[in-house]
Amino acid sequence: MICILVGLATFPINFVLKFMPDEWCFIMGDEPDSEVKAAAAEYDELLAIARKYKFRNNSNSKVLGQYVDNKPGDSFKTR
Repeated sequence: MICILVGLATFPINFVLKFMPDEWCFIMGDEPDSEVKAAAAEYDELLAIARKYKFRNNSNSKVLGQYVDNKPGDSFKTR
């Protein structure tokens, strides 16, 4: 019952938000170009690190007595 009441509370909130002017709300994706480039560089660095440690056949992770391996192939997608 609590979950249903919380879910129903979103309807009046949504109704009120429909009448707010767009100028009052922030715009997602309106970052400076320098921040976008810095984020892309950090993402590329994280991908390089992830690819470096992609396959760990001698890891300590065991499930039912067997090691857990990553999926074969290129599971990391690039842009």
